[in-house]
Order: sequence, then structure tokens, then C-alpha cells
Amino acid sequence: MSIESALRELGKEIQKDERFIALQAAAKANDGDEKLQQQMQEMQLLSLKYQQEAEKGEEASQDRIAELQEEYQKLYAEIMEGENMKNYSAAAAEMEQMAQYISGMIGLFFDGQDAETCELPKAEDGCTHDCCTCGGCH
Repeated sequence: MSIESALRELGKEIQKDERFIALQAAAKANDGDEKLQQQMQEMQLLSLKYQQEAEKGEEASQDRIAELQEEYQKLYAEIMEGENMKNYSAAAAEMEQMAQYISGMIGLFFDGQDAETCELPKAEDGCTHDCCTCGGCH
């Protein structure tokens, strides 16, 4: 089997994984959430207004910039408290863990570890001081 074939097989397995399926479902729920979509558009508008004000240089109103930042942060917090966004964030975190695991294992393979038996060190095993085996800190 070629490396490309193996990668494509890995891709198929990833897409069959429950974590991937959960992320896709959460993304679809977000896309269908009209309130969330409206809030996201509001965030983009606030970001554009902030950028336009900041581009004024010395003529920019620091009060207006602070006001826009406050509105943005408030809206961001509101968005992140929504049920659909919480579900999406949790699913995305699970996928990130999967990606880190895959990356870590590939790092071991590139380091010459036995592909049949090598394992990433567990977090409780502590740092190996070999960054290629790193799965991230606690």
C-alpha cells in the first residue's frame, strides 16, 4: 500500500469516527440556527466597524473603539453560551484531540519508532523532553 493509499484510508476512518460525525452534526445545527447566524453577522459588522475606526489612525475615537470592543466581547460571550455553540465547541475539542493524537503518532513513526507497538506517553507519565512525542501539556 502506498503512503497516499494509507492516507486516504485514514481519511475514510476519520470520517466514519463518531467524533467527526458529531462535529459535522454540530456544524449543521449551527448553520440552521437563525439566531446564531444573525449574531455572527452582527459580530462581522462590529469587527468591520472596529477596523474602520482603527484605520483612522490618530483621528480614531478611542471611546468608540472601546465601545466596539465591549459590544464585540458581550456578543461573543452570548454566542458561546448558546447550546448549539457549546455542542460545536465540545465536538471541535474532541476532533482536536484526535488530530493531536494522529500527529503525535506520525511523529513517533518519523522518529523511527516501531509502528506496531509504539505509544504516545500518557499525560501522567510527564514530559519526555522530546517534542516529537508531545501530545500537549496537561
